[in-house]
Amino acid sequence: MKEYIRNRVHELYWKDDVNCARTTIICLSELFETSIQPQTLWSAVGLHGAGGYRAQCGLVEGTLMFIGIYLHELGKEEAEIVSACYGFASAYQYISELVKQGIN
Repeated sequence: MKEYIRNRVHELYWKDDVNCARTTIICLSELFETSIQPQTLWSAVGLHGAGGYRAQCGLVEGTLMFIGIYLHELGKEEAEIVSACYGFASAYQYISELVKQGIN
Protein backbone atom coordinates (compact mmCIF):
# COMPACT_ATOMS: atom_id res chain seq x y z
CA MET A 1 0.00 0.00 0.00
CA LYS A 2 2.82 2.38 0.86
CA GLU A 3 4.37 1.91 -2.58
CA TYR A 4 0.98 2.39 -4.26
CA ILE A 5 0.44 5.68 -2.41
CA ARG A 6 3.95 6.90 -3.20
CA ASN A 7 3.53 6.15 -6.90
CA ARG A 8 0.01 7.55 -7.13
CA VAL A 9 0.96 10.79 -5.35
CA HIS A 10 3.98 11.17 -7.60
CA GLU A 11 1.79 10.69 -10.66
CA LEU A 12 -0.99 13.05 -9.57
CA TYR A 13 0.94 15.78 -7.77
CA TRP A 14 4.29 15.90 -9.55
CA LYS A 15 3.47 14.63 -13.04
CA ASP A 16 -0.13 15.84 -13.54
CA ASP A 17 0.12 18.98 -11.32
CA VAL A 18 -2.95 18.06 -9.25
CA ASN A 19 -3.05 20.01 -5.98
CA CYS A 20 -2.70 18.39 -2.55
CA ALA A 21 -6.42 18.50 -1.73
CA ARG A 22 -7.47 16.75 -4.92
CA THR A 23 -4.56 14.29 -4.75
CA THR A 24 -5.66 13.36 -1.23
CA ILE A 25 -9.31 12.93 -2.20
CA ILE A 26 -8.39 10.80 -5.21
CA CYS A 27 -5.98 8.57 -3.28
CA LEU A 28 -8.37 8.06 -0.37
CA SER A 29 -11.26 7.32 -2.71
CA GLU A 30 -9.19 4.68 -4.47
CA LEU A 31 -7.97 3.12 -1.22
CA PHE A 32 -11.46 3.04 0.31
CA GLU A 33 -13.14 2.14 -3.01
CA THR A 34 -15.44 5.15 -2.82
CA SER A 35 -16.60 6.98 -5.92
CA ILE A 36 -16.07 10.72 -6.06
CA GLN A 37 -18.24 12.86 -8.32
CA PRO A 38 -16.38 15.10 -10.80
CA GLN A 39 -17.94 18.24 -9.31
CA THR A 40 -16.40 17.34 -5.94
CA LEU A 41 -12.95 17.27 -7.50
CA TRP A 42 -13.69 20.53 -9.30
CA SER A 43 -14.71 22.12 -6.00
CA ALA A 44 -11.21 21.37 -4.68
CA VAL A 45 -9.35 22.94 -7.62
CA GLY A 46 -8.72 26.21 -5.75
CA LEU A 47 -7.76 24.63 -2.44
CA HIS A 48 -4.06 25.34 -2.66
CA GLY A 49 -3.65 25.95 1.06
CA ALA A 50 -7.02 27.73 1.33
CA GLY A 51 -6.87 29.31 -2.08
CA GLY A 52 -3.19 30.21 -1.87
CA TYR A 53 -3.37 32.00 1.47
CA ARG A 54 -1.66 29.07 3.24
CA ALA A 55 -4.38 29.11 5.87
CA GLN A 56 -5.00 25.37 5.66
CA CYS A 57 -2.93 22.56 4.23
CA GLY A 58 -4.40 20.83 1.17
CA LEU A 59 -3.79 17.47 2.82
CA VAL A 60 -6.15 18.50 5.60
CA GLU A 61 -8.70 20.02 3.23
CA GLY A 62 -8.82 16.92 1.04
CA THR A 63 -9.01 14.56 3.98
CA LEU A 64 -11.82 16.51 5.62
CA MET A 65 -13.78 16.49 2.36
CA PHE A 66 -13.24 12.75 2.02
CA ILE A 67 -14.26 12.06 5.63
CA GLY A 68 -17.56 13.81 4.96
CA ILE A 69 -18.20 11.83 1.77
CA TYR A 70 -17.13 8.48 3.18
CA LEU A 71 -18.97 8.70 6.49
CA HIS A 72 -22.11 9.94 4.75
CA GLU A 73 -21.97 6.86 2.52
CA LEU A 74 -21.71 4.74 5.67
CA GLY A 75 -24.96 6.32 6.89
CA LYS A 76 -23.45 8.44 9.65
CA GLU A 77 -25.35 11.44 10.96
CA GLU A 78 -24.06 14.97 10.44
CA ALA A 79 -23.00 15.33 14.08
CA GLU A 80 -20.87 12.17 13.83
CA ILE A 81 -19.24 13.42 10.65
CA VAL A 82 -18.49 16.81 12.21
CA SER A 83 -17.02 15.10 15.26
CA ALA A 84 -14.79 12.88 13.11
CA CYS A 85 -13.60 15.93 11.16
CA TYR A 86 -12.82 17.81 14.37
CA GLY A 87 -10.94 14.78 15.66
CA PHE A 88 -8.84 14.52 12.52
CA ALA A 89 -8.10 18.26 12.41
CA SER A 90 -7.14 18.26 16.08
CA ALA A 91 -4.77 15.31 15.65
CA TYR A 92 -3.24 16.91 12.55
CA GLN A 93 -2.71 20.19 14.38
CA TYR A 94 -1.03 18.38 17.29
CA ILE A 95 1.31 16.48 14.96
CA SER A 96 2.11 19.67 13.02
CA GLU A 97 3.09 21.42 16.23
CA LEU A 98 5.38 18.54 17.21
CA VAL A 99 7.06 18.64 13.82
CA LYS A 100 7.55 22.42 14.08
CA GLN A 101 9.25 21.84 17.44
CA GLY A 102 11.61 19.33 15.84
CA ILE A 103 10.09 16.14 17.19
CA ASN A 104 9.98 13.49 14.47
